[in-house]
Amino acid sequence: MNLSTRKILQFISGVMTILMLASCSQDSPSGSVDTTVEQSQYQPPAQVRNATYLWSAEPGIDLLDDRGRLIRAAYEAMIISSYGGLHVTYPGFVDALDLEFALGIGTRSDQSLAGTARAHILQITETNTGFKATVCSQLSKFAIRWPDGGYRISNFSGMEEYVEFNHVVYDAHNPRLDPRRVLGHRWPTTQTAVPGTNDGEPYDGPQWSAPTEDLFSDSGFTITFGADLGETMHRCEDWGRGIEPDVPAEGSETIRSPIPPKTLPAYPGW
Repeated sequence: MNLSTRKILQFISGVMTILMLASCSQDSPSGSVDTTVEQSQYQPPAQVRNATYLWSAEPGIDLLDDRGRLIRAAYEAMIISSYGGLHVTYPGFVDALDLEFALGIGTRSDQSLAGTARAHILQITETNTGFKATVCSQLSKFAIRWPDGGYRISNFSGMEEYVEFNHVVYDAHNPRLDPRRVLGHRWPTTQTAVPGTNDGEPYDGPQWSAPTEDLFSDSGFTITFGADLGETMHRCEDWGRGIEPDVPAEGSETIRSPIPPKTLPAYPGW
């Protein structure tokens, strides 16, 4: 895997050694905005609010059935964890997230997202303890807003990741640890909202669509993420080129812009 591909993979998950580049993480944002909300009042954090996800799937995969909803919610919740933080992601996600994976998440709360990411459920495979979903992403209309106010877009074909759902048996010999105790340093009592589009001016376009209910706690699954980087990666690249045929033939290019890409309405949304 070449360096450009690693840069692409780091953009989204940034949590596995092969996907991480040298970037500082900020696990404890400070400020004066209370982030304690009731589950029914959940609102996505400022870091993702001006971005959306446009989902599709292979024939035979239903975006709206139990598995389709769980896959979409887990993937989006992981993105929020990487920018807003674990303390402001979807209800119930932290309690279902594999703790080893959670400990590797580096949150860039000084950055925010804008535009629309296209995501595609390529396949769902059964495992001995649950199932595994391969998700393709195409991010040429999706940008990171840096602290200097500029936007950066990684223009490339497509990337592959998987979301794995396992029924793990916890007992006295394998206890389920309290994630908030293990990850206590990830639970600041206050949060600083990052500037939005146009240096904080009100944004009246489509915004992040999020479930308000807990989709994870009653599922019985422990969730983790990874990348196969084999046959499914090439299939995701082909899928991405079908959406954006003008991307570089190999690797990626970084586009810098003073304005964000257009944000489209989320699909299918919540």
